[in-house]
Amino acid sequence: MKALGSHSISSILKQVVTVAWYLEFLLLLTLPLVFLEEGGLTYTWPLTLNQPDANPRITAASPGITGIKLHRDCLRDARPSEQVVSFEDGTPARKLLQTLHNLAYIGVIMFITWQLKKLFESLAGDQPFRRRNASRVRAIAVAVVFLVFFDVAEALLSRLYTGATLAVAGAKLDWYDYSFDGETLLLGVLLLIIAEVFRRGTDYQADSESIV
Repeated sequence: MKALGSHSISSILKQVVTVAWYLEFLLLLTLPLVFLEEGGLTYTWPLTLNQPDANPRITAASPGITGIKLHRDCLRDARPSEQVVSFEDGTPARKLLQTLHNLAYIGVIMFITWQLKKLFESLAGDQPFRRRNASRVRAIAVAVVFLVFFDVAEALLSRLYTGATLAVAGAKLDWYDYSFDGETLLLGVLLLIIAEVFRRGTDYQADSESIV
């Protein structure tokens, strides 16, 4: 039973996270691969028809944008005026935006993994209530919340770029790309609460030790 104790579990988690940390360096290879891709990456964006029976005409402002198609079956509970346009975009600006997206996500994932690694190292050493641990959990929570609002900012930036490179007649591109992730935001809030529990536990332990 001792092998299943908290100390052993923390040690196993520390080893797993350490392996994941080194494997995540492979994700850095995806950064140059975006520019090495000969064709364009496929993107989708929701749009609203001016009239339910309208036949919108969409043209690209750059030869790097191809394969423009309209879809409706991928929208859940869509109104007759709602459709989705898909296209392949191989322009340098779009590849730069995609690279920045990958870089941000890889950076945040590696940051969270590193914080987890240090946290499990502390837990494996039977030192759970340390102020540094509270700071690590809080840093993880902030990183998770950052991803939520980063997605929103990226969607707005992508909307501006898409609107500048696609000429749409008979419809309009929606401003929002359904990117707000409430579940991830809730996870970030829960982690902030856990960080506060760690902080209070640290203060309680410090007070107990001072009394002794």
